[in-house]
Amino acid sequence: MGVQIEGGKGRGKGMMVDLNLVPFIDFLSCLIAFLMITAVWTEIHSLTIEQSVNTDPPDPNITPPPDEVPPLTVHVRGDGHWIGRKVEEGTNIPKLGDEYDYAKLEEIMVKDHETYPEKDQVIINTDDGVKYEEMVLVLDMSRKVGYPKTLLAGGAAQAVPPELAVPAPAGG
Repeated sequence: MGVQIEGGKGRGKGMMVDLNLVPFIDFLSCLIAFLMITAVWTEIHSLTIEQSVNTDPPDPNITPPPDEVPPLTVHVRGDGHWIGRKVEEGTNIPKLGDEYDYAKLEEIMVKDHETYPEKDQVIINTDDGVKYEEMVLVLDMSRKVGYPKTLLAGGAAQAVPPELAVPAPAGG
C-alpha cells in the first residue's frame, strides 16, 4: 500500500511512501481475540455471594419467634472454626496442628443440612488475619453440602460469644 505525499517548496516533485498496515491489523486482531477471551474468564471465576450487613448489634431483649431457626453460622478463626445456629449449641473445631479440620467441619455441616433440609443459607464470618483461601474453602464446602445461599459477615462475629472468640495470629 502506498501514499503519495507532496514534495518540498515549489519543486513539484512528489514523494512515494509505503505504509505497511499488515502488522497493525495483525496487532488489532490479536488484541480483539484477547479481550474476548478475558471477558469469558471473568464470568467463569465470579462468586455469587451476598453481604450480611448489620449496623446495629442485636438487641438481647428481643427474642426471635420460637418456630424461627437462625441461619447456620461458620466463624473462621485463627485457632479453628466455630459452627452452629445458636451460641449455646455451637461447636468449636480446633486446628489440627497448623491445619484446619475441614473433615469435622464438613461432617457437622452435613448433619445440620440433614436436620434442617429447608434451610439454604450459611453465614461465614472470618477474623482479621485469616487467609482468604480459608474462607473460600468454607464457601466451597457449604455449596457442596447443599447451601446455595452464602452470606459473608463483617466485623465482630454475631453468633460467637466473646469468651469463644480468639484473635487470629498476626501476619495471617
